[in-house]
Amino acid sequence: MDQRPVYIYLHGFASGPKSTKAVYLSDRFANAGVPLVVPDLNQDNFYHLTLSRQIAQVEALLPVDTPITLIGSSFGGLTAAWVAQRCPQVARLILLAPAFQC
Repeated sequence: MDQRPVYIYLHGFASGPKSTKAVYLSDRFANAGVPLVVPDLNQDNFYHLTLSRQIAQVEALLPVDTPITLIGSSFGGLTAAWVAQRCPQVARLILLAPAFQC
């Protein structure tokens, strides 16, 4: 059975799903007829914004047997890299200025 890949955009620190970049990417994907998942990694609270919490949040979104493309910007890029290392269903990474030097 052919499975449609899942695309997930992970925003950076102090950003969110309604940021200019997230909205722009969502619009471009929608115009191409491709859904883009954009979770709120802040979970309404900077106090609990940790890398380990974000990794767990993203991992909970991933289907098991579907190829995933993670698109991450800044801190979202760092999160995407860690998730990809841990989850074999992540087939592709697109990283925009990932925060590897944190």
